[in-house]
Amino acid sequence: MSSNKSVDILLGDPKKAILAMSVPIMVALFVAEINTIVDRAWCSGMGSDTLAAVAVVRPIYNVLVGLGAGLGVGASAVISRYIGAGKKGDAVSGCVQTLILAAAIGLALTPLLLIAQPYILSMLGAGSVIDESTAYMSAYSFFVVLIIINGAIGGILNGQGASTLSTAMMVTLAVSNMVLDPIFIYMLGMGITGASVATVTATMISLLLGLFFLLGRRTYLDISKADIVWDRTHSRAVMTAGVPQMMEYLVLYGMDAILNYLVILCAGTDGLTIFSTVDGLIILMTVPAMAVGSALVPVASSAYGQKDIQRLNRSFGYALLFGIGLVTALILVLEIFPEQLLYIFTYSDNMEAYRPQMVHLLSFMCLYMPLFSFNPICSGYLQAVKHPNYSVGMAVWRNIVLITFFWIASSYTLDEIGLALIVGHFVGMSCMCTLTYITSKRVGREMSVSE
Repeated sequence: MSSNKSVDILLGDPKKAILAMSVPIMVALFVAEINTIVDRAWCSGMGSDTLAAVAVVRPIYNVLVGLGAGLGVGASAVISRYIGAGKKGDAVSGCVQTLILAAAIGLALTPLLLIAQPYILSMLGAGSVIDESTAYMSAYSFFVVLIIINGAIGGILNGQGASTLSTAMMVTLAVSNMVLDPIFIYMLGMGITGASVATVTATMISLLLGLFFLLGRRTYLDISKADIVWDRTHSRAVMTAGVPQMMEYLVLYGMDAILNYLVILCAGTDGLTIFSTVDGLIILMTVPAMAVGSALVPVASSAYGQKDIQRLNRSFGYALLFGIGLVTALILVLEIFPEQLLYIFTYSDNMEAYRPQMVHLLSFMCLYMPLFSFNPICSGYLQAVKHPNYSVGMAVWRNIVLITFFWIASSYTLDEIGLALIVGHFVGMSCMCTLTYITSKRVGREMSVSE
């Protein structure tokens, strides 16, 4: 697809635009989540302690990915608004400032993570698996700048309607990691350290591919050497949109670390192995909603830049129906084939005993899927209409509710933890939808007055 045609789709019929952009993002996210599952599967061959260590560190890695992706989502909104308003030069500068900011954030975080790593892991309840957790996290701490820049480039591509190119990056990362995992973990004898080294190496490959797309004149916005300069105005615009989204991911994944700690209090590291494995499989099934939410940001942002209220509302309404409908359908897959889907994590002799409890927990915990799925779609809308701070506030509130319910449930069993997750997401979904509805009405009135 040519770069001009991609922009035509972005600025055209919202249903076609969301479908065209969300499908490749969906494919990429499915591949990425399957990659995470494969990562866990390879690590499960080393025992439950290794899986517990992966579960402890994973929220930290997700925070780092979220910082890059959050900056990328903010950049996507800014770039697509500029394109919608016909300001191509401003959009190019937005791309450049995003890359500069991503590099600066990554370089600043590197020494902080290296120094704080042992303290963070201890606070997260690594305990008996502290050595495995440290071995797994070290590569991420050293190469955090790669992780953040890679996520930012994906957002830049999405902002231009080039979702197929960002998809190519994610698929490349995931497939590379799948190939490299057994090589580093087993063939080179690096163990759990090899799993994170494989991920970092795959991230570098993905990043280089993204830079090739951006600088090789394969996108709508051509970036030349003359464009690579610091611009205070455009960097402020990217930060204004990106920082709230970064904070939302920070809250989302940072709170996951706290929730994991409460699971450990409830059922120990074995309980965390069971819970995190089931939850990881459920998250795979929420990918359609996350993909649609990501696609909604540039589509709705371009409509907002065009001051087209009808196109804005149509894009949001279609995104909700499409995303939630797909996630709801996937619940049936989990309910019909729980044992088959969980087998990949429990194939080894020392993991087989966990399978019945995993199947039991999955049977009812998956009910939180459609409740959670409202959040990325509503967040995409709020980001598009320049209210990302609302989404951050809701993320904080939702996670406070979840922590409260988890804290109460931690005195009982994993069943109560699963129920707490469902109730917490119901409360969060209700609040998020109410806020989004109120905001959409106010934005409609404001856009009608400005016409």
